[in-house]
Amino acid sequence: MYEILTNRSIIEISGEDALKFLQNLTTNDIKIADYCYAYMLNNQGRYLFDFFIFTISSKQFLIDINSSQVELFKSHLIMYKLRAKIEIKEVSNIYHIVYSHHQPDFVYLSARKDPRYNLLGYRSIVRVEVLAKSQEIDIEEKELYLQDKYKFVIVDGAEDLIYNKSIPIEYGAEELNSISYTKGCYIGQEVISRAKYQGVVRKKIFNLSSDIDLSFLKKGDEITINDIKIGNVCSSYQKHAIALIREELYLESPEKIAMAGGVTGFLSVPPWRVKSAIYV
Repeated sequence: MYEILTNRSIIEISGEDALKFLQNLTTNDIKIADYCYAYMLNNQGRYLFDFFIFTISSKQFLIDINSSQVELFKSHLIMYKLRAKIEIKEVSNIYHIVYSHHQPDFVYLSARKDPRYNLLGYRSIVRVEVLAKSQEIDIEEKELYLQDKYKFVIVDGAEDLIYNKSIPIEYGAEELNSISYTKGCYIGQEVISRAKYQGVVRKKIFNLSSDIDLSFLKKGDEITINDIKIGNVCSSYQKHAIALIREELYLESPEKIAMAGGVTGFLSVPPWRVKSAIYV
């Protein structure tokens, strides 16, 4: 089964300075990873954009980004372009992003496992005409990616973070392989590194599950235990919500039963962090 991710757009960054340009702006190290997930931050280390970077060559990169951020993202890139020898253009009319649990068996430009967590599926760049002409592609329109996102408690910036405010390392950016601490400088790097090495990350991502549909919950809704606020909803889908929780308050509660929007739910640790000694 395959799902065309209709909420994703593709930006091409090409030219002699493309590698250097992206390396100086993004949280991940594209010099050593030919496919990665990364953030762009403001000077205070707050979230601006998140995206996947497909390296086609050292002079051509395709950015898989949420469609709601495209215009703002392009404006941000142009602001930093200055005299860099690069070209920035949207190519969503040429390519689609396709999500699948198995590597596609049809023609694609690039197909890579989602780098954030090993149980996620493949994200592929496929030409529009390939999908339009092929009769052999079994396209699934039942939210294949969303099911995995909430099953594995995977954070997506546009849906779960707050623009110009959220600090990505509170949202699992390190554990979800989107930050390099060895690549050198990028915008916001000093703040992120200081928080990492001083050990002051007090909020963490958790799963909030219930027997009741939680899809009515909105970003920012309060989560409480015994009438004490412990965090906020990031996003929700069916019987799950992704939650940003003050970790010490979670650890102090023996039963992990929380309230959100008048509904009772159970808090648990995401599978990509469950091996941490503090939770066992």
